[in-house]
Amino acid sequence: MADHPLVNAVRYAFEYAGLGDRLAPFPIRRLARPWTLDDLPPRKGLTVAPPDFVGVGTQKSGTSWWAALIEAHPGVAPNLFKRKEMHYLTHFFDRPLTARDIETYHAAFARPEGRLCGEWTPNYLASPYTIRRLDQAAPDAKVLVMFRDPVARYESGFNHEYKQRFGGMISPGVRSKVIRGYALRKESIWNGMYAAQCDTLLRIVPRERLLVLQYEQCKARPRDMIARTYRFLGLDESFVPGEIERPVNVQRQVTESISDEARNLLREIFADDAPRLAAMFPEAIDLSLWPGFENRPAA
Repeated sequence: MADHPLVNAVRYAFEYAGLGDRLAPFPIRRLARPWTLDDLPPRKGLTVAPPDFVGVGTQKSGTSWWAALIEAHPGVAPNLFKRKEMHYLTHFFDRPLTARDIETYHAAFARPEGRLCGEWTPNYLASPYTIRRLDQAAPDAKVLVMFRDPVARYESGFNHEYKQRFGGMISPGVRSKVIRGYALRKESIWNGMYAAQCDTLLRIVPRERLLVLQYEQCKARPRDMIARTYRFLGLDESFVPGEIERPVNVQRQVTESISDEARNLLREIFADDAPRLAAMFPEAIDLSLWPGFENRPAA
């Protein structure tokens, strides 16, 4: 229902009139502004602390599924918004984080004593300034990244962004072609430039605080890979979450599938980046699982 053209029409009309904040619930408004302490539920009886873990990437790579498996562990508590994606750090580009901002960020991770708490916002990695803000706000947090075949991720990510931003509001024609061709394509390609994004990540986050996962390996061996994840977080790795293979956040397809020619072009675009990622994380990335990249040497 949230993607219905009539719902979108009302939402956009309110936003055009300057009333969008009244229409949208706070989980949506958090994308438009950082939350304040007044936005948070009561924290009585809970321990306020920085997040123990933060997932930073990547969009449309199975992160909703993996975050749900992490939260299913009895040693983990949900954040106060009960939202996987917090988006808080994306708001601090034009100004630095203040002590008050950091206090506000920590407050959202109030949890029962003895349990871990965190978030997973997939666009943090693709916005390199957020990694610097994370280092200021939670310098001891463990950092997780999940990567998916960049060509498959491109198509899924393009569909996701088109649906999220425009829904059913953009009619076929010139305007739609301009938006798809110029507003989203470059961004969707950049989101798959994993090694380039990790150049910043590795300058800031020590490897001992970083866990890199490959979606295809997680899909093939979910029990092994979630045990590895629990072990990294300091949790009991013998725990097996229920419905471990159940898909999460499956997206409705609203864009046309890309052509084989476009897929081959994308493989050429990612031809240097994907092998470089595998060279950065040889213990985590198996290029044989990404069609078209099997025999690509590291640049």
